[in-house]
Amino acid sequence: MARYEQFSVTDLTVKTINGYEFPAINPSGGVDYFVDNNYGSSAGTGLSWDSPKKTLAQAITLSNANVLADARNYGRGWATRNRIFYRADAETASLTVFPAKCDIIGVGSCDAYDKPTLKGRHVTAAEHLGCRWFNVRFRPEAAGDLFTLSAYDNGMQFHHCSFVGSESTFTTSNAIVTAACELLVIDDCDFDGAFTNEVIYIGTGNASGIKITNNLIRGGASDGVYIKTDATFSGVNGKAIIDNNRIYVAAVTINDVSQLCLVTRNRCISAAASGTAGVGAFVANTHLCCDNQITAAGITFMYPLAFDADGTT
Repeated sequence: MARYEQFSVTDLTVKTINGYEFPAINPSGGVDYFVDNNYGSSAGTGLSWDSPKKTLAQAITLSNANVLADARNYGRGWATRNRIFYRADAETASLTVFPAKCDIIGVGSCDAYDKPTLKGRHVTAAEHLGCRWFNVRFRPEAAGDLFTLSAYDNGMQFHHCSFVGSESTFTTSNAIVTAACELLVIDDCDFDGAFTNEVIYIGTGNASGIKITNNLIRGGASDGVYIKTDATFSGVNGKAIIDNNRIYVAAVTINDVSQLCLVTRNRCISAAASGTAGVGAFVANTHLCCDNQITAAGITFMYPLAFDADGTT
């Protein structure tokens, strides 16, 4: 697929980045910002590749100020969506603020990778809703979780991103851990490395609208996707959806302790003993599952188990 590194503000054509199409002019009427971690400067306007910001945090500050100004003035931009085009070999930054109503679009490359790389552990303490990430690679710069999400981060999305479980001397506990984060989308992402805990951990609180779809999840010693027993799902968004993932971990591939998720079409491999009907490698509510295939301890089975018309498997 075509990769595109520079956008012209006068180009009306659609640019494709790893399969995602982005009109060169922001279709929502929002503002576009540009980051180049090599060439950029804190003194840059951030409004073009000729005058980019140096860091992602600098562009986030500009975007959030723009969104807030429109909110205070009831301006036309309050319902728009800004964009940050992000180019970085390997920026080291642990973000404490995400951009509200904004897409962060990774362009360019880092070493042999076709994505910019952001090294850090990211957790916010203020509300910035509706942030979406496209085509960015995340790796650790210290031991711990890559992303810790809460209700401050409702509407967070990751598309075609990469999450690195271990690199150099640093290990990652969880790639993504949440507590009461609604409308989270994790789609078409690659999780790879020796994660010491669950790769994706959905914790206590309202998790309505979560979608974990089309991902490649290769973990470490623990589970692939874990849904805590007191995660709740309600309202019009309803149950979480875990669909069409490819998972290879040492323990439970999908562990829906809540028993409330729709779990469909997943293909899973576990080093755990398969047990009766797959217990030990796959845990979910059979009434909410369809067409899942699991290989564990050299045994392949369907979940729920397939039955013939006479009731036998």
